[in-house]
Amino acid sequence: MRYLPPLNALRAFEAAARHQNLSKAADELNVSRTAVSQQVKQLELYLNATLFIRQGSSLQLTDQATHYLPLLSNSFDALSNGTINLFERNKKQQLTLRIAQSFCQQWLLPRLADFKRQHPDVTIKMLTTNQLYPQQNDNVDIEIINGYGDWSQPDSIKLSDESWIVVASPSLQKQLDLQTLEDMALTEKITTFGYHEKWQDWFDLQHFKGKVNEPTLQFESSQLAIEAALNGLGILFVRSLLVENELKEGRLVKLSDVSLSSKSCHYLLCQPVNLHKKVVKDFKQWLLAGFSR
Repeated sequence: MRYLPPLNALRAFEAAARHQNLSKAADELNVSRTAVSQQVKQLELYLNATLFIRQGSSLQLTDQATHYLPLLSNSFDALSNGTINLFERNKKQQLTLRIAQSFCQQWLLPRLADFKRQHPDVTIKMLTTNQLYPQQNDNVDIEIINGYGDWSQPDSIKLSDESWIVVASPSLQKQLDLQTLEDMALTEKITTFGYHEKWQDWFDLQHFKGKVNEPTLQFESSQLAIEAALNGLGILFVRSLLVENELKEGRLVKLSDVSLSSKSCHYLLCQPVNLHKKVVKDFKQWLLAGFSR
């Protein structure tokens, strides 16, 4: 006869011990903080042992709890992976992304065929966003947003340090023959509004004291601003991450080696409740590998 404590009590303890916080465990399990606390107390009664020493909102594990946690975590991981391998390996897996629109079009889509080739059984549903903050929706597996990292999300990963550069189409570069900062300050400019960084910041970085003409084309989205630059409508102030492919293919060219550090960056976020999913792990690993190359 197996000596098995109640499953819900084990799940509550494992989540609370892993986070060392009842509220975070409640968020992961999608129950109330009180429910988690009651389940842990039930397990302590069942085991006739003290598992936590409560210190305000944080939890300190007792020696017995410290040794019990890896046993449960490994068992739950094995059960989860075994279930996926046995019952879901022949099924289409769906990955739901909420993703910054410009990043989706300019960075992800040109590379997505590689992920599909490696994982042909995955169906991807994409929701685009211009929000600077995570939406905290359980129906979304992964979020990739452009923001400032000023949120309380422990599982966020900054994908890269980003910078602003000045680019133009090759035909416009040849036509304008831009040789000096004065030439660039007076020519037609394109920008994306809504960012902290402005054209003037790039000129200030180089201690330029002359007059800088305001952009004549301003767009809400970066991909439209990039399209305008590709059509030779002006020189563009843009984040380098979003024009990697255009620069590599020669459809845009850098007009200067001077770059301005970006205050915002793209972040990968995943709610703890989704971290166990194989499709989430696979996409996360693939995405991070793309930024490490």
